Amino acid sequence: MITARSAGAAAVALAAAMGSSDAFAQTLMRNLVIAADPQPFSADDLLWMEVRAGDLQLAESMNVYASRSGVFVPLGEFSRVLELAVGVFPGQRRAEGWVLSPDRRLVVDLTTRQATLQGRIIPFSTDQAAIYDGDLYVRADLLEQLLPVRIKADASAQVLALTATEALPFQQRAEREQRRASAVGAPQDEGTRLATPYRLFTAPSFDVNIGGQLARDGIDQASRYDIRAAGDLLHAGLEAYAGSDDDGRISDVRVTLSRKDPYGRALGPLGGTRAGVGDIFTPSMAIGAASYAGRGLYYTSAPLENLDLATPLNLRGELALGEDVELYVNEVLQRAQTSPVQGRYEFLDVPLAFGLNTLRLVFYGSQGQRREVVRRINFGTGQVEAGRFVLRLGAAEQGLTVFDVGGGETPMMAEAGATRLVALADYGLSPGLTLSAGAARYRPQGQATRTLGSLGLRGSLGAVAAQVDAAFDDQGGRGVTLGAAARPFGVSIVGRHSEYAGDFIDETRQLGVSDQAPLARATDLRLDGQVSGPRGLAVPLSFNVRRLQRADDSLTTNAELRASAPIGRYYASSSVVYEAEKTALASRRRWLGASDVTTLISARLQARAGVSYELSPDPGVDTAYATVDWQISDANALRLGVVRAIGPRPATSFQASNLWRARRFDLALNVAYETERKDWRIGLQLGFGFGYDPLERRYEMTRPGVAGGGAVAVNAWIDANGDGLRQTDEQGVGGLVVDTPAGAEVTDEAGRVFATGLGDAAVARIRLNDEAIDDPFLIGGAGVIEIVPRAGRTLVIDRPMARSAEVELTALFIRDDGAARPLAALDVELVAERDGQAIQARSDHAGVLFFEGVPPGAYALRLQTDQARTHGMSLAAPVTLFVPADGGFVRGGEVRVRLGQDGQP
Repeated sequence: MITARSAGAAAVALAAAMGSSDAFAQTLMRNLVIAADPQPFSADDLLWMEVRAGDLQLAESMNVYASRSGVFVPLGEFSRVLELAVGVFPGQRRAEGWVLSPDRRLVVDLTTRQATLQGRIIPFSTDQAAIYDGDLYVRADLLEQLLPVRIKADASAQVLALTATEALPFQQRAEREQRRASAVGAPQDEGTRLATPYRLFTAPSFDVNIGGQLARDGIDQASRYDIRAAGDLLHAGLEAYAGSDDDGRISDVRVTLSRKDPYGRALGPLGGTRAGVGDIFTPSMAIGAASYAGRGLYYTSAPLENLDLATPLNLRGELALGEDVELYVNEVLQRAQTSPVQGRYEFLDVPLAFGLNTLRLVFYGSQGQRREVVRRINFGTGQVEAGRFVLRLGAAEQGLTVFDVGGGETPMMAEAGATRLVALADYGLSPGLTLSAGAARYRPQGQATRTLGSLGLRGSLGAVAAQVDAAFDDQGGRGVTLGAAARPFGVSIVGRHSEYAGDFIDETRQLGVSDQAPLARATDLRLDGQVSGPRGLAVPLSFNVRRLQRADDSLTTNAELRASAPIGRYYASSSVVYEAEKTALASRRRWLGASDVTTLISARLQARAGVSYELSPDPGVDTAYATVDWQISDANALRLGVVRAIGPRPATSFQASNLWRARRFDLALNVAYETERKDWRIGLQLGFGFGYDPLERRYEMTRPGVAGGGAVAVNAWIDANGDGLRQTDEQGVGGLVVDTPAGAEVTDEAGRVFATGLGDAAVARIRLNDEAIDDPFLIGGAGVIEIVPRAGRTLVIDRPMARSAEVELTALFIRDDGAARPLAALDVELVAERDGQAIQARSDHAGVLFFEGVPPGAYALRLQTDQARTHGMSLAAPVTLFVPADGGFVRGGEVRVRLGQDGQP
């Protein structure tokens, strides 16, 4: 303090003696005050600390000083890391800018030892802030008063952890990206869209399954087959199926020509997202006519993966001979089907949660094969944009097929052949309100033909999605249904109630029911959520209840609670079902349950066991089963199983299957033995496919599945001349990983791979990962390719690759005296002169800028616009560099940065 007073007195005296030079006196005063201020840390207190916000790394290293006075953080660099508009000006011994918004102005002045934030003065002492090495270092406690953060410094771990008290710019950006990703119709990844135009003709793909069975009694002999074909024909997608009965005679034939385009150009100028003719399904109404199979045509311009609250989700698809399928909704097992019906699986009125749902179809072959198909459905998003018109049409002869072979597995109903016409329209009145109208002429099962009209509204009431639909028919029937959905506290609640009069038939609630009285009212409630358990255990729960009251006062109630969760090494699923039925003559109540569990015993050994039981009124176990799957090798698998049926006729069945998965086919041997009847059965099944490889220009025999969905052929090579076309002398690139919805494939030495099993979803994303390629400098184009997969169609993805470079530069701040020091947290862009593409980088604590995967060519470097404008930075000299054709490591020199005024960024 004595030193400060002496310095101040000397300064005043000298200023008075040189009154004719005010500028000199002010400069001298400032320098003497600076000399009098003690430094609260020294160079020996330097720590290089990683800066983190939760699990996110903000800076790999930052110069932080920890002394007896506390922990000091560079305000300029720290602000750039947090993307805040605060700059440091050491020549003026101050920092200024704004925090989050321009009206929250911040000024830190070391001369007056005061900080001002949005008009509020914050005094500080000499041991809380100091100018050092061209930045203004602020002690952590003062920094927490200036910026909306809480800081915890761990010197031993060299980690500076911050917690934001308000959303910072990088957090706001991440939140916006998350909202966009979860929005209706938003893509999961940004990728390059690759068109798949329909052709007059493409070589079709085929799937063939052949099975036979021998039995001890000679009665249950069987020989079955099914054949699927798919490809382009007449500028549409052709899908055909032929299947036999147990005697090997053709019993079912289906054929469909369809076009699909999730972007709304399925029929060109007529628009549409999907249209088809042949063996089709009519659209389902919100109330009245349900979706029905028949021969005819359909058209829709509605989004492919969105549903409103009242329209049921009916999942249908191809199911091969010998397969069974399980349906998981948001990781909870909901349905299962153990055998194909007319070569298909069918799950009607699938229970969905409000919002985005993940549906996982798990297919199991009779010999242990396993494959998955994943779809995502937005439920409760029936609103359309203001001014947009959406149309859904269907016309069919219900229950009939294009080719009647007279051997169907299901009996012909009386209403088979009746004409079913359905027309639905939606119009967006405003961003939050949609008008819906519909009309249908159809014959319900066991009823007379009728004409129906409907009118409805879809909208939002705050966080609640709601819709109402009213319908009436020419038989005097009337009905109204009200639906609502919300997600309070993370729990999806979906409710629906309907009232009916005049013997109105609502097929969406009672499809296939013909021997009971019409409905008087119906109520559905569905709850979906997640319960947290110990040690981070999360258990998804799904609860459904349906109550139907009929015109004769009979009452039916069904309720079900399902849960699935990983518990240690096990994955368990369980359900409890309540059934109650009350009529004028009797009443009945039952409680049922089922549980199963799966575990990996080792990397190649998996066990699964389950039990179904009755809880009330007659408690007891109905069936129990256990299976063990042993993956002997990549091409050989063994399954052993036992099933015990308990009840009036108990029986135990032992099963064994051996699967050989060759590169071009699947062959399985199945053996079963039933102990009570001493009955044995032996079956043999062969499955294979024929897919046309457009790269090799020939058919390839593959494992089954090629006709059930899309396929891609990837062609990767080193494009030496840069023309994007592969010449015969250009080398292929092996080791490129091609991630598809069906799994990962790898290109061979010729740079080619043929990947099948992409399914028939609205879109599929193919990820091309070049990290496993031997040459680390090879790069290609977009890493994500978005395609519209179609059954039997193979899309070629060309992947020309070039050798790239790793570029290193050093960012330096140039002071007024010409001295230079490393500049950390500087955001720059390397811009290609050829196409203007920019590669971004941020300098580390030593000012090093590092760019990876830089293609050959000439580049110019520029500062990131927002940061440069905020901090008044500019390049002291232009920076250009050239990357040679053979790539490699390029040392780009220095990036010299200066300010437009005296100071420091």
